[in-house]
Amino acid sequence: MKPARCVLAIVLLSVAGLNNKASAQHLVFLFAHASYDVPVDKDFKNNYTYGLGAEGGVGLGTGRTFFTGTIGYTQFEANPGKGVNNLSYVPVKIGFRHYLLIGKVLFINADAGIGTITDRVTHTSQSRFTADIGPGVKLGPFEAILNYDGFTRSDPSGYASWLAFKIGWRIGL
Repeated sequence: MKPARCVLAIVLLSVAGLNNKASAQHLVFLFAHASYDVPVDKDFKNNYTYGLGAEGGVGLGTGRTFFTGTIGYTQFEANPGKGVNNLSYVPVKIGFRHYLLIGKVLFINADAGIGTITDRVTHTSQSRFTADIGPGVKLGPFEAILNYDGFTRSDPSGYASWLAFKIGWRIGL
């Protein structure tokens, strides 16, 4: 069996097993968000004006806490005359979402993983640690999230960070 099929089989069997334990609860949800990103740290803000992106993922859990897996794509627009090129950022993250109040309206989420950062002109890439954290609100199938997001960098060393304003859909299964 190919590795991708094996992973899919394990996930489906896990979901089926959890479904037997809590048949009335939503154990899995899918989500998709569009994001507008505003650089906040000095160097990143100096070199890039904004980012536009999208992400999708899945959540698995019961009650008020869910484990999540996310993959996304964002392009950051370079400031003209700064000697840098547009960047693409592709994160693959795992994390959690915890609902704070009864009714599953307000939540906090945190994710960490690996992001591939690519210069859009030279096509050079590097993989970096990436993480985000922030609050969100769910209103029916719609969600809005404000995340502090970013990735580690080496030149200059530190953390390239931005505020991500995300809106999208959540579908419980």
